[in-house]
Amino acid sequence: MLVEAGVTAIDTYGPESSAEEIAATARVSRTVLYRYFRDKEDLRNAISRRVGDIVIAELLPPLRSGQTANQIIGGTLDALTLWVDAHPRLYHFLRQRGTSGDSALGEVEATIADQLADLLSGFMALFGLRTELAEPASQSMVGMVEHTIAWWMKGRKVSRDELVQHLRFAIWDVIDGELRRSHIQLGIDDPLPFIDETR
Repeated sequence: MLVEAGVTAIDTYGPESSAEEIAATARVSRTVLYRYFRDKEDLRNAISRRVGDIVIAELLPPLRSGQTANQIIGGTLDALTLWVDAHPRLYHFLRQRGTSGDSALGEVEATIADQLADLLSGFMALFGLRTELAEPASQSMVGMVEHTIAWWMKGRKVSRDELVQHLRFAIWDVIDGELRRSHIQLGIDDPLPFIDETR
C-alpha cells in the first residue's frame, strides 16, 4: 500500500515528491511511513522497483503475442510510448533513479533485451543464422529505443505516432539488413513461422 501510494504521489507531484506528499497520499503520517523504510533512499528504491515492474508488465504481452515482426515491434513500441506519454513523471523518476545507481531502469532494459534476444535467437536459428548475435542485437535495439524516447520527452518535436513509426522501421532495418546479408527474404508483415514453437 505504501509503495503504491509512492507511485501515485510521484505520478501526481513529480520525481522529487517528498516523504510528506507520499505519506499524505497513503493517508498515514511521515512517522508511520518510516516504520517500514530505513530512510528516504530505501523508500525511493522500493518505489522505483515497483515502477519498473509496471513498465515490464506493460511491455511483455505485445512482445510475446505478435504474429508478425510489425505486430511485435509496433505493439511493444506502442505500449511503451503510451505508458511514457501517460506517466511522464514516473518515466523521469525511473531515469533519474537510473543515473543515481538504482537498478530498476537497468532491470527493465535487461528484461526486455533478454526477451527480445530469445525471440531473435529462435528466429535466427530457424534461418541458419548465428544465434550468438541475438544478444548484442537486442541490446543495441533496446538502447536505441531508450535514448530516442528520452530525446522525445525533452521536446516532443514529433508526434508519438511519428516516433513509433520511426523506431519501428529503424528496428526492422537492423533485422532486415541481417536477413538480406544472408540472402533471406522476409517482409515486416509476413507471418513469423516459428511463433508456435517458441511461445
